Amino acid sequence: MQNRSIKGLIKGHRALVFVFSLAVLFIMVFSLGQAFGADSTRVPGSENDPLVTASWVEAKINERLRQLEGSGGTGIKPPAGEPIYITLPAPTYEVVSVSSGRKMLTGSGTEIILRSGSAILVEGPGGGLSDLTAGTNLSEGDNIARDHLLLSPKDDGRGIMATTNTIFMVRGDYNLD
Repeated sequence: MQNRSIKGLIKGHRALVFVFSLAVLFIMVFSLGQAFGADSTRVPGSENDPLVTASWVEAKINERLRQLEGSGGTGIKPPAGEPIYITLPAPTYEVVSVSSGRKMLTGSGTEIILRSGSAILVEGPGGGLSDLTAGTNLSEGDNIARDHLLLSPKDDGRGIMATTNTIFMVRGDYNLD
């Protein structure tokens, strides 16, 4: 009988040791979290929170515009308490017709899409155009594929020469030569 009571006592101590170990582990993890910056005083959206929301940015812009308006800086007269929304126009493509034998020289960052006709590439001193659709670089005399997005990295005389009457969609600067 005494054997059984000792075994029961040992089993009871194992459970107690397990619970005690879990408590110590929890306290250690909590302490380490506090030591390494898990701060419960940070409020989302406050100045101490490094992540911001769109509404916070809009509020800051509105606050600054009202300050400028009060000093006569912008000429914008927003109604009190009304948000001010700033919108920028989206860049659009321009439809450009190029007759056979003419060149279209591109500016830096110009995007071109051949919609109809055929054309070849004209290199500048720095090289050709990037075919973003195919993931290749086009060189002097390469045929321009229809409906491929081309990008001009520089304004150095590179561009396209139409071999037939063509229609392009162009976003950015260009000159017809």
